[in-house]
Amino acid sequence: MTDVVHDLFGEVPPSPPNVSTAGIPKGYAAPPGTGPKGETCGSCAHLYRNRMAKTYLKCDLMQAKWTGGGATDVRSRSPACSKWEKP
Repeated sequence: MTDVVHDLFGEVPPSPPNVSTAGIPKGYAAPPGTGPKGETCGSCAHLYRNRMAKTYLKCDLMQAKWTGGGATDVRSRSPACSKWEKP
């Protein structure tokens, strides 16, 4: 027997749609392009250069979310986000 979960009104809630998260950047503190015009991640105080065998660019504000892969990398030429600060 399968347990069916009901909402507060006794209705069975619809199943969530299959929404792809591919292409949504995970390394930025805020959506790129929401910051000052003419500024980029490369000109931000929060840009961190993680030097290993190669250099990986990360946003220092997102350090708790960093992974060992490229999913949390940022690009220095990306438009600045709303968390941009002058170095």
